[in-house]
Amino acid sequence: MAKAAHSRLLLVRSGRTEWDLLGRVQGAADLPPAKAGLEAIQVELATLGGQALNAVVTAPDEASRTTAKMLAEATGAKKVVVNQDLAEMALGLWEGLRYEELEGRYCRAGRLFLEDPSGVMAPAGEAMESYAAKLQGGLAKVLGRYRAGSAVGLVVRPIALGLIRCLLNRADVCELWSMLKDRPDTEWYQITKNDPRFVAPPRRPRRRAAA
Repeated sequence: MAKAAHSRLLLVRSGRTEWDLLGRVQGAADLPPAKAGLEAIQVELATLGGQALNAVVTAPDEASRTTAKMLAEATGAKKVVVNQDLAEMALGLWEGLRYEELEGRYCRAGRLFLEDPSGVMAPAGEAMESYAAKLQGGLAKVLGRYRAGSAVGLVVRPIALGLIRCLLNRADVCELWSMLKDRPDTEWYQITKNDPRFVAPPRRPRRRAAA
């Protein structure tokens, strides 16, 4: 029998927090999932039809970790792994504001972020280019740990979710918001073995301390 040449990735949006439901910019702020967010995740997980996962990998925030635990229980995954490289993008001084306030307070930068976030950096926040590169590297490391034929769940916050969808669908970062609109909170992808987008860079050899 031929060996499987691909693995399966279940991409899952973390349960919505109170800030999500109120339309506030959350960024890297760490909040628990709201009751309504948990209920929505339970409904979404019920659509998986008992499909099994080998492992669940999650961003480090509380909403993602809680969702990952629910996903593992629903799919029989024995392990939940927290990965710091999958953390949500920091949006600095914008965190806590309503999205509708961004243009009023930050004029052109706020408007551009809502239209095309690829070239905008929030005050005291992260640059999109460097964040996207870190996220891609983290995803490559995750996929590199599991052999072809595995099924892995990945739980992240919305901006990370949109960027990963852009990567998986070979779309430009400027399409981030469209990757979040009118799409399910759980989505399967097939990852081909040795896809160059998901090959982690080789580890650098450690330098020996001078005697």
